[in-house]
Amino acid sequence: MKEVTKGLTTSTSVISPSVRRGSKRLSPNHLLELVTRLCIFKAERWGRRALFYERHREYFPRLSASRFVDRCRELEATYRALAQMMFLMPGQNQLVQVRALALPKY
Repeated sequence: MKEVTKGLTTSTSVISPSVRRGSKRLSPNHLLELVTRLCIFKAERWGRRALFYERHREYFPRLSASRFVDRCRELEATYRALAQMMFLMPGQNQLVQVRALALPKY
């Protein structure tokens, strides 16, 4: 085994110390932003797909004449509406009951 690794050098890890300690959970605001970006991405993708088939009607006559392009536009509008709703939705504040301890006055 030593003969195989004789010419190799070892180096320290390139991973930053913050990553090595453990994964941190994202806050709900970050998750909401992530979902919003995903919805916008999907909306743009459906829009590009519809535009592609509209531009190339001569190559895809069946898909262009069918309800497929309309459905792509519907999905684009739905994802955009969902992204807008997610972005404008305020965060939830949850109140937690706390028992206050009173110190005696002297």
